[in-house]
Amino acid sequence: MKFVIFHGSFGSPEGNWFPELKEKLGYLGQVVEIPSFPVDDWEELTKAGPKAAPRRQNLEKWLEAFEMVAKGFKSGEKLCFVGHSLGCLFILHAIERFNLQLDSAIFVSPFLTLPPKMWQIDLVNRSFYKVDFDFEKLRRHIPISYVLYSDNDPYVDRKYSLDFAGKLGSSAIFVKGAAHMNIEVNLNEFPLVYELCKTRLDLSLYQRYLAHRRELFAVPYIKGKTEEIVYIDPREGVLDEGLFHFRNLQREGFATFYTATTFWEPHSDYMQEARKAGRRTKNLIRVFMVADPSNLDRPMMREQIRLDIKGGINVYLCLYDEVKTSVPEPDFGIWDGEYVCIVRFDRNNKPTEIELNSRRKDMDEARRWRQEILKKAVLIANADTDIDAFIRKKAVRKAD
Repeated sequence: MKFVIFHGSFGSPEGNWFPELKEKLGYLGQVVEIPSFPVDDWEELTKAGPKAAPRRQNLEKWLEAFEMVAKGFKSGEKLCFVGHSLGCLFILHAIERFNLQLDSAIFVSPFLTLPPKMWQIDLVNRSFYKVDFDFEKLRRHIPISYVLYSDNDPYVDRKYSLDFAGKLGSSAIFVKGAAHMNIEVNLNEFPLVYELCKTRLDLSLYQRYLAHRRELFAVPYIKGKTEEIVYIDPREGVLDEGLFHFRNLQREGFATFYTATTFWEPHSDYMQEARKAGRRTKNLIRVFMVADPSNLDRPMMREQIRLDIKGGINVYLCLYDEVKTSVPEPDFGIWDGEYVCIVRFDRNNKPTEIELNSRRKDMDEARRWRQEILKKAVLIANADTDIDAFIRKKAVRKAD
């Protein structure tokens, strides 16, 4: 998806919430442009007086400036336009002039025309005002759109934004007390616009998790392509990441559970969300990587396995000694086939690092680990009889 953000009168690409929105969408791998349109200087215009003609800003000059942007659009490329104030009205002119087909548009404080409240604004906006667009055609070219309006906008009364929304068939969203939704009310970032943009994206589970982490300021260091691998402190990240992937899992999950660890609780939120994901997807596998068969005699371990089976998880047991030469990580998960989560431990089997990895070669390696494990793993249908049988068999083999 390509996003194009349109500033308004006396505006610039560096103003309001535009840079923050560009940065966040860029983190999600999206292409974002914020064209710079010719605008007049407020002080110069005020000094020249209301009878002077604007020196820089008018519709034709903006269309000329946008022509170079439009030439860069690729055939079949999905486009989402985001406009603020006059930028919304200009979007309609641009679509009309260049016959553009959009995926969607987000209009913030839009209008088709305005009464002359402030002569400076009216002067630079006047050539843009238009109420007789071919709205039927525009609705075809903008099949999905949103209009954001406020109840205390000093420049655009809500009725003008609602009229704009009605003519375009846009979904109108009321934002209480947000004025003109710009820097004048310290709106340097606009989460609502960002979330609306995200609804137009088909994000992977991994991308959605990274966006979630950034919003929590947990991994602010992630930039560009370095997000293929992310390291999280287990003291603050393992529970959050686990809850997120279980709640958002769509297709399948594969996870191992290293039995030498003792830091888990079978009834925790983490484990309950895993069981919900198992029931929902019907395709969640958990393999207990058995460090020693005696681990399975612990009542808490039996309870864990019993609850997992009842919760719709496909439970297996695998003696780790049988695969450790080909599977160096005893505790990892592959989520929706999009990324692998690896938990690493110290000598006391306490977690020291969480690695999230979406690199192709590392994903291929994790899939190979899964295959090696499932070759040796035993499906557990009954938490008592099947576990006891596994212990007897492996204990004998280990004794031999």
